[in-house]
Amino acid sequence: MNFNGPLETSALRQVEICDSKLTDQLRLNAIERSRMMDSPNEEVFDRLAFLAAKFLQVPLTIVSIVGDKKQFFKAAHGLPSPYDVSREIPIEDSICRYTLQNEPIIADDATKHELLKHHPTIGPWGIGAFIAIPMLTHDGQVLGAFCAVDTKAKPWTEDDILMLKELTASVMREIHLREKISELEDESQLRDKFVAAISHDLRNPLNVAKMGAQLLSDMDGDEEERADISRVICENVDRADKMIQDLLTASRLKAGDKMPLEVTFGDLSALLHSTVESLQKGHRRAFHFESEKTIDGHWDFDRVRRVVENFSGNAVKYGDESKPIRISVEDHPESARISVHNYGPSIPSDEIDNLFNLFKRAQSARDSKHLGWGVGLTVARSLAEEMGGRIEVESTEEKGTIFSLHLPKVKPSLH
Repeated sequence: MNFNGPLETSALRQVEICDSKLTDQLRLNAIERSRMMDSPNEEVFDRLAFLAAKFLQVPLTIVSIVGDKKQFFKAAHGLPSPYDVSREIPIEDSICRYTLQNEPIIADDATKHELLKHHPTIGPWGIGAFIAIPMLTHDGQVLGAFCAVDTKAKPWTEDDILMLKELTASVMREIHLREKISELEDESQLRDKFVAAISHDLRNPLNVAKMGAQLLSDMDGDEEERADISRVICENVDRADKMIQDLLTASRLKAGDKMPLEVTFGDLSALLHSTVESLQKGHRRAFHFESEKTIDGHWDFDRVRRVVENFSGNAVKYGDESKPIRISVEDHPESARISVHNYGPSIPSDEIDNLFNLFKRAQSARDSKHLGWGVGLTVARSLAEEMGGRIEVESTEEKGTIFSLHLPKVKPSLH
């Protein structure tokens, strides 16, 4: 921005802060989620602009979305031509961009305001008095501002400022409501896909188990063959049981219910050793287990096993089949860290947080041949948090993908 004169130190600092916010990706993501940028005129917002103009007795009010390249007029009252048609100005001409530090701009006389007096749009727009209230989201991102403009200098009263703040809050309530409705619609679509996926995934192991049981009933003799079929039946019933467990746990999480911990004192390494043996048999893949020593502590063994099985199941599905999956445990003074490492396609850093949202999957997983529900990692994170622990993910093309479970050795607070 090229101002028409030198700025005072405080105004210059405000400009620097707001300029840095202008291209902040979290803020731009919030604008995208709001779906306000470049959207059509809507009566609900136009009416708020009209009410602001009437109450403040000003000729111009604007509800603006401040992007990184332009300021978009979502709603306005009294907007002059040609802006009433284009509904935007270049970001270089924007005054509302200087609310991005979440501070209002209140100028009784714009020609004397430390920031506005040298702004190049003050003269061409005929701005005398100016007020702008930031439009703040629940997570602290400023989408833009609700502005009021008078062609003459005038003192803004406390009631003027309060009214515009209340109308700005009304704008944000409408935006938040729409976002929530959109989330619910997306969740409904994801739930439909989830039902289709679980129906397919459950049908496979149950069909295999059913066929095996029919074969057993028709067979005579060969004990070794009967044992192999029995093993296949058990493996597939176990698969179906795990799916049902995850489904029930996800349903419990959605309802906000918490199950009591079943914590006992014991050796974490011994649990992981038996878990790896079971995984080796069930997946018929090479697993390498690395443990420094006996690691005693208070653990919920069933929850730990389920988290490790979840990590390992993903490593089997999405990892490089030619390379072993490595499971390790590290001992720390007050905690332990369990890691499951595999080589294969990496997970982009901007998708990692999304992995733990219910019914959500990484793009690489969606592009793969493997069906999935987007439930397992949601369950895993909840189980970890219930044990007082946390999950970390590291993923690069060179080093592969590592899912880590950090657990305290002390007995967590019971729910």
